[in-house]
Amino acid sequence: MNNEEINFLPTKRAGQIAYAQQMVDVVSAPGFDPTSIGITQEDVTNLKAQLAADQANHNAINNAAATKKKKTTDMSGPGGTHPVLMDTVRSIANAARVSNATDGVLASMGITRRSAGTTPKTVPQSPPEFTLVSVVPGVINIRFREEGSAQPRARAASTSGVQVAIVDASKPEADGEADAAPNQFVSRSPASMDSTNMPGQVRLYARWVIQRGETGPWSLPLNVAVI
Repeated sequence: MNNEEINFLPTKRAGQIAYAQQMVDVVSAPGFDPTSIGITQEDVTNLKAQLAADQANHNAINNAAATKKKKTTDMSGPGGTHPVLMDTVRSIANAARVSNATDGVLASMGITRRSAGTTPKTVPQSPPEFTLVSVVPGVINIRFREEGSAQPRARAASTSGVQVAIVDASKPEADGEADAAPNQFVSRSPASMDSTNMPGQVRLYARWVIQRGETGPWSLPLNVAVI
């Protein structure tokens, strides 16, 4: 399957599984750094496990049909292995689009930063309201919403989520530090961030991201003591 064929998510399950496999091949290759596309090693591990589960279910269905054996439960519906896999694929693709990865790396994953023929969307010029919910061992729980919104989970209409920059707070605060820091893409609020490999003290910034990879201004930092 070449890159031109999968610059969009295929419509059939088999094609979507092949898309996920190509993504796995790239992010799990020796020497590949997941943070270079805005994800963590845990994201890679989850993607591989979800792909294996969905492939097994898909193969079982096909084998049952071919041999006319008892029907295998199809896990492509809500809550099944396939939608879980596709949610992860979309999340990783969105994170990669707004990362500092080269176009060549994105192309190897079947991803483009800009899709021809789509209606342009503009990024909000106000940062999200960005708050800390709680901190537990290995996890930072955050929440974001559109500024002034009365809805706790409200996301700006034109956006696909937020980019969260993770700055080592043991270093003095500096102008533009969020732009040069490692980052993670978060599509839903509230959300949990894996803090296992973070420094003991961090400053977290958030900004809106739209599908084309354009970003808005950064929020004020959250100062967090990592457990």
